[in-house]
Amino acid sequence: MHKRGLGSDGAAPYVLLFPLIILLAAFILYPVAMNLFSSFTQWKGYGPQKWIGFDNYVKMFQDTAFWTSLQNTLVLALYIPIGTFFTLLIAALIREGIKGWKVYRAILYVPNLLGYVIMGVIFSIYLRDDGALNVLIKAAAGSPLHFLIDPVLAINTIGFSLVVWLHLGFGLIYFLAAMNSIEPSIYEAALVDGAGFWKTFTNVTVPSVRFAIEFFVVFNFIEVFARMFPFIYTLTQGGPGYSTFTLEYGIFAQAFQKFQVGYASAWSMVLFIFCAVISTLQIRMMRRREA
Repeated sequence: MHKRGLGSDGAAPYVLLFPLIILLAAFILYPVAMNLFSSFTQWKGYGPQKWIGFDNYVKMFQDTAFWTSLQNTLVLALYIPIGTFFTLLIAALIREGIKGWKVYRAILYVPNLLGYVIMGVIFSIYLRDDGALNVLIKAAAGSPLHFLIDPVLAINTIGFSLVVWLHLGFGLIYFLAAMNSIEPSIYEAALVDGAGFWKTFTNVTVPSVRFAIEFFVVFNFIEVFARMFPFIYTLTQGGPGYSTFTLEYGIFAQAFQKFQVGYASAWSMVLFIFCAVISTLQIRMMRRREA
């Protein structure tokens, strides 16, 4: 019997892949290569580029703003376990059959439809010193909180509002879909054994949706490192001072406010490495699970 070789289909697979390869090269590989090259140059974003070697990287590692942005990014990353647990717990509660759970799910997903720019503007209105939240605090005979002015409150406000609350809607949809794939007989067996909600949650639900949890954590890491700019820009613009100045926001500030595009490219290479490491870890976790 004739055994088909690797090239038995002729050129058809390569023809079909060619457009994708062109798009990949044009919109991913080429920008990454040019950004790497720019990180070794002094460039304003226009005009000639001057090769300066590793000077941008030396400057970056001596820059207080860089280390502050990295620290703020890591602080926001600490909210990922909180947001994951909180979202998973609410999804499990909704799955128990709360009345009107479809309405709750729809309402909590609305922020994802509005986008970070609109939500950033809305939060800036509610959280300012004379905003609705401080009005309620004053009405309860409390002292107003400077959510967007106090450095500690500002970074933690962004962490909770974006990493925990704004990702709640997507997380609920995702975890509920994962929970629906769990065999009902497993829950029935836990119920027969007398397990309550908490034991069922920790011993049945969490282990059964482990892959979904891993993906959600990786998704949040990518969001924190590479997709927070519109929310921070509309809410605090990196302030007060450098208190909400993240790695991603620093790239924008260096490139489009100070016109140091070559220096900003060095920052973006650090961001690229972080995202690449996170993606690699996700792929390894998926392969380990399949093995």
